[in-house]
Amino acid sequence: MIDDGRSERICAALVDVVGALDTPLVMVFEPVPGEPDLAGFVAWCDDVGVATVAPTPVPTAPDPVEPTSVDVVVVPGLAFTAAGHRLGQGGGWYDRFLAGTRADCLKIGVGFEVQVVDELPTEPHDVPLDLVITESGVVGRPTDERAS
Repeated sequence: MIDDGRSERICAALVDVVGALDTPLVMVFEPVPGEPDLAGFVAWCDDVGVATVAPTPVPTAPDPVEPTSVDVVVVPGLAFTAAGHRLGQGGGWYDRFLAGTRADCLKIGVGFEVQVVDELPTEPHDVPLDLVITESGVVGRPTDERAS
């Protein structure tokens, strides 16, 4: 997918946020068409010694990522709000995973600016994100000082 440098700008904003944290373990995702390409961010993580893991949405897969082990989760979505609400693909995998993370885990949604909307329907099981990053920068703000 050609995204005219938008993924690179998203990666730069991720570097700014994650670079301010003490050696976190970051969960990233393998993008599907239409999602930001995080290769630049993952390369930066490798260069500076920040460990990354990828989700294993198949519970029976070997070595699944344990939600309590990650410090930062980078999450894709179909749409986001500045308040941290996210519309996923409908399978609920990320909501189940995020519900099991520690309270101090920074949850970051990444998408393109056109995916940010004013409102989204929410369900009781939806886990809000701490911030949302697009090619224009940080849309939502952290709920505490973790990413300041």
